[in-house]
Amino acid sequence: MLKKIKHSAQHSLDWYFFGGVIFLVLLGLLAVYDSSSVKALEIYGNQFHFLINQLIWVALGTAGGSVLYLVGYRRLKGLALPFFALSILLLTLVLLPTPVSLEVRGSRSWFAIPLPNSFPVLDEIRFQPSELSKLALVIYLATLLVSSRSDRRQTNPPFRSFFIPTGLVAGLVIAEKDLGSASVIIAIGLACFFFARANLRQIFIALLIFGVGGLALALQSSTFLERWETFLHPDSDPQGAGYQTRQIRITLGSGGLWGVGIGRSLQKYGYIPDVQTDAIFAIVGEEFGFLGASLVVAVFAFLVYRGFRIAERSPDEFGRILVAGITAWVAVQTTLILGGMVGLLPLTGVTLPFVSYGGSSLLALLLAVGILLSVSRKTISLRSAINRHAVVLRSAR
Repeated sequence: MLKKIKHSAQHSLDWYFFGGVIFLVLLGLLAVYDSSSVKALEIYGNQFHFLINQLIWVALGTAGGSVLYLVGYRRLKGLALPFFALSILLLTLVLLPTPVSLEVRGSRSWFAIPLPNSFPVLDEIRFQPSELSKLALVIYLATLLVSSRSDRRQTNPPFRSFFIPTGLVAGLVIAEKDLGSASVIIAIGLACFFFARANLRQIFIALLIFGVGGLALALQSSTFLERWETFLHPDSDPQGAGYQTRQIRITLGSGGLWGVGIGRSLQKYGYIPDVQTDAIFAIVGEEFGFLGASLVVAVFAFLVYRGFRIAERSPDEFGRILVAGITAWVAVQTTLILGGMVGLLPLTGVTLPFVSYGGSSLLALLLAVGILLSVSRKTISLRSAINRHAVVLRSAR
């Protein structure tokens, strides 16, 4: 039974997931232009500046994702270690005070590579290695967790196979003072570990270690303490720390049920700093209203459902862990940004997947989508998935 499942026949990709991603990317292009045109015209003299940049990254991500889709996810095993090592190297280099490392709002997490003045569109390339590390971690954990269970008598994956790589990446990102991305990375690691059939005791220990350790490190961060204080008392400093939170709520509330209409946002006129990045959902809510914002949330929820469905029906353990990590990446990052928008969570600064302006985030996510769709071409039937679980349970006994 397991041998037949492993060599399942190839079929069409998951068009539902693919369609949801296309919808969000197109919405993102519209929202990026709408929210950034005023700022782009003021700073660069070109209202399409941010839109053109985003289109370039969409093209690069689509090309890279298509290559990974056609190559097939199983060939990633051979690239897992060098790709992971490269991501660790970049995470380390960005912490060093070099001419190309950039500090933004107290977080040293960017590379800024200047381009010649003759370049027609971009003046520099900005890249955030923590986004690349999310994808590298998923691929490396899937490879490591599968290979560590080569002994069929071992029913649970070794704890160190998950903890050391996840802790290393999360620790370097925390050193960059990017707690939002570190939270997403830990969630990715936990999802991969869970879908590698870790038991509840292992999961509890991991949650305890990362929870206590993360909280201890967060309490040492002035940025985290400021955001936490703003979360608890959003009106205590309306012109200072609480300004962005207050403006986001005003923006969402002004949309009403139906929204003010496409292009008619008032809050994009400088009321929210960098609105095209981590606050772009507020503009979506203002222009499309509660119904439009709810549709966007529903699409994200549908993608998460389809992603975990693909993971459960993947033909092998490697594919299952890959898809689970990618889906958790989208789910947790979406939850953090939307929770921050409506005041249920502190603002973290992460981007809304596929929608927010940000080249490195969009590139990494589109590459991940190519891998996920590659797995979806080989998914097995529900009956085969149930039979596989039954075989695993019998072997565990």
